[in-house]
Amino acid sequence: MIKTRGEIFITIRSRDLVSTAIDTNNNAGSFNLFENITAEEDEIMTVELSSATIPNSFYNLSNNNSNNKITVKEGANAYATLTIPSGSYNILELSNELKTLLDAQSVIWGNNYSYSFVYNEINNLLTITNSGNDAVFDFTQTNSCRRFLGFTNSIQTINNSNGIISDRSVDVTDTRNSIFVRLPNLSNSKVIESNNGKFSNVIAQIPIELSRNLFFTYDPPVSFKCELSQKQINSIDILITYQDEQNNVNFEKADWEVNLIINFFKAPASVVKNRLEDTILQRRMLETVDTNLSSIENKNKETAELKDYFQSQLKKIKN
Repeated sequence: MIKTRGEIFITIRSRDLVSTAIDTNNNAGSFNLFENITAEEDEIMTVELSSATIPNSFYNLSNNNSNNKITVKEGANAYATLTIPSGSYNILELSNELKTLLDAQSVIWGNNYSYSFVYNEINNLLTITNSGNDAVFDFTQTNSCRRFLGFTNSIQTINNSNGIISDRSVDVTDTRNSIFVRLPNLSNSKVIESNNGKFSNVIAQIPIELSRNLFFTYDPPVSFKCELSQKQINSIDILITYQDEQNNVNFEKADWEVNLIINFFKAPASVVKNRLEDTILQRRMLETVDTNLSSIENKNKETAELKDYFQSQLKKIKN
């Protein structure tokens, strides 16, 4: 593709945006441009995420992520669902937190069992036991922390000293190993998401660095240039989510920065032709609307004149 003019560099800081985030997630906002960015009829615009500075301030386990519960029972007791405090955990820290919660719940049940968690780093599996060899974990709940512990969607029972062992790999990302930068008000037909097979507003996927509570940078050697369907930009909306667009990243009020580049390229002849046809069609539609409005106005005028005529004739008859 041939560039037609210089690129436009747009630097965006979350603190400068008008927030459109849900609650205090600080993952979405918008701003208006002081001057519209417009492509000529023979140009196409592209947008790309050239770089970003992202704080790893978001929790891997939280109510926001719907993964902070564990459901368990001992003996004839009813299931209890325990809530794990939100935070950024590794598997050992989470194991310690769960031991504290489960031991306390066992006291409430009157069993006083002591739970044990043993993580095998070589095969990335976790073994859970308790001193009573008696517990049932319900990992079928939608808000379960099961992926952290390495379990599938299943019921797992401790009934001997071997306890239960992960039946999938321990995953403290809970499949949230990337964040997605989206531009909801800029339309394109070049990006498709696998979760729904439809065109998407994603312009970049950023892998999440493992170092929590630090800033990490996104600086791809080659960034994806997303061709835009529109010819004019007067504002920019930005949204940062996990792969599911409805699953917002909660930055816990930390700020982030992204840098966009707008480029202009010579449009293919087919695009120019389609735009010309669209313009002609739009003009015809407007002309048709104007004609119909004019016709309606004339009919209304004739109706009013006819009404006045009959009223005058009725007056003459009465007189």
